[in-house]
Amino acid sequence: MNRFSVRALAAITAGAFILSACGGGEPAPSAFPGLMVDGNSAYLASNLYVYKFDVQTARLDWQFPASIDNANPRGPFSGVPAKMGDVIIVGGSSGTNGAYDKHVYGLSNQNGQEVWRFTPPEATAREFVAGVVTDGKLVYAPNGDGNLYAFDPAQKDSSNQPKLIWTFSTGNRLWGRPLLADGKLYQGGLDHKLYAIDAATGKQIWQFDKISAPIAAQPALSGGVLYFGAFDSAFYAVNASDGSLKWKTPVGGWVWTDATISNGTVYFGDVQGKLYALDMATGQIQWTYETRDSIKAQPVISGTTLYVVSVDTNVYAFDLNNIKKDATGKVDYNNTKWRNDTIARRLVSEPAVVGDTLLVPVFDGDIKVWALDANTGARKYQFPLAPAATPTPGK
Repeated sequence: MNRFSVRALAAITAGAFILSACGGGEPAPSAFPGLMVDGNSAYLASNLYVYKFDVQTARLDWQFPASIDNANPRGPFSGVPAKMGDVIIVGGSSGTNGAYDKHVYGLSNQNGQEVWRFTPPEATAREFVAGVVTDGKLVYAPNGDGNLYAFDPAQKDSSNQPKLIWTFSTGNRLWGRPLLADGKLYQGGLDHKLYAIDAATGKQIWQFDKISAPIAAQPALSGGVLYFGAFDSAFYAVNASDGSLKWKTPVGGWVWTDATISNGTVYFGDVQGKLYALDMATGQIQWTYETRDSIKAQPVISGTTLYVVSVDTNVYAFDLNNIKKDATGKVDYNNTKWRNDTIARRLVSEPAVVGDTLLVPVFDGDIKVWALDANTGARKYQFPLAPAATPTPGK
């Protein structure tokens, strides 16, 4: 078991990702940030705030909460935000000293004000670390207490909260978002199982239990097959119809990343820092590339370019039409389209491509997002914008 795996697992088990100091008056981040882009707007859940900003100018539209209210503490926030109509949905996560924000928040897209708040009924409720998914009617929220909650914001319960429709219980924490497809939810858990669940009723359809370690990633689905990795240092292809195993490929380290699929190939990373490209039909490794620290974030593809971020603080871009590998399938460290090594902060969350801009969430520090030129890797701007320099008197 490698250094990062031990440290990360111990931190989460204790209820916090306290990995480094953070500027700007915020405490050390305690969960991974999440970024979602919709049109020309970006939504970021990062530490104590949720932000909406313009992807071209980095202009802040709003933040939630507007300021810290110790009498009504909210956050920290983590996971990828979701959008449902004109509402942005984010989950509260784990804080310091074992504290949890056990709520899912619905925020106005216009001004960031709280529209509704869902609180799980279970006394065991913990962090909503992975984000939620929605079908436009129900919201599906995986929790650290091992329950997947489905609720309807359009209906209210006796406490004037979104109405809980059903609860699906597993045997351990849920750290990954479910995949919603064709009226079914596919949810991996730390109880070593992948579940297929009816999205309308919460009833189990099947479970895949041939894994000896936790699953902390959202599966990818293509051609009726689910693709995902686990903490047993293996990657799996499972038939979505019945949960039967199609193939299994051993890899070098725990797999924490969601997988990305393109043109018959599935891409993902492991906590040893290795990027993999596997043949979707057979599971055969086509090529690998070694970064210099763990890969936690899902790779992103735009056109023929694959973007990968690493805990080693680098952003990597690969031209998928020009992958040069040796006889063992290994791609040389310098064989990239470009590599940005100037961010100098650990990168653990999925980037997003908007036109010719690559938005890269940053785990810790005053800068929350770096915007890079997607074609060259050069810096374009930071969010929040750097404060304007104060003019020198007399000049």
